[in-house]
Amino acid sequence: MGLLDGAFGDFTGRIGNMVFYKLNGKIVGRTIGIVETYSEKQEEVRMRTQLISPFLTPLKDFIRVGFRNTPKPQDWDFYSVATSVNKPGAIKGIYPNLEINYKKVILSLGSVPSPKNPKVILNDNILEFSWEPDLDAGGADLLDQVMLVAYFPQTLKAVFITSGARRTAGTEKLKLPSFNEKTVIETYISFITDDRTDVSNSVYTGRLTWKKPSK
Repeated sequence: MGLLDGAFGDFTGRIGNMVFYKLNGKIVGRTIGIVETYSEKQEEVRMRTQLISPFLTPLKDFIRVGFRNTPKPQDWDFYSVATSVNKPGAIKGIYPNLEINYKKVILSLGSVPSPKNPKVILNDNILEFSWEPDLDAGGADLLDQVMLVAYFPQTLKAVFITSGARRTAGTEKLKLPSFNEKTVIETYISFITDDRTDVSNSVYTGRLTWKKPSK
């Protein structure tokens, strides 16, 4: 595998027996060969990637904000950081019985004080989040805005907002899509500064289940 610059520096895809792709912010190339066997460790790494990548994909615009200003190695982008944080930390179990640990997922990482005592309830197709403003916490500001996530593991989809109510409001709502069947919802909350330069660490606010109302 080698780094690429020059005429093909921004190309991703296949040329002949070479494939080019982005890795930690750089375009790299490798020859295409047939790998007949993988070690157990390699298989575990592959499986972790297969779990995390589909999870992060629908949240890409959220983590773009959540990790934009997080300190990172040179040439890494927000997605590289999100992957490196969650690939080991948000997966539980012993290979091959691995699964995402939603309680450990991190969707934003920064120095802003996180929401204090956050809660969420489901009211029809609306998630109602609440928290304590906690303006006495060092670094908290009344202009901080809340960021909210609802993730649906059964469909690998998500809805979110990155510029919600102010910290002082203590509450915000997140509208969900319409469901036709029982749906599991994983929820998260964090804050972002008014100037968009820093965020709090995200906080897992629990799992909720939408059920079709009985007639």
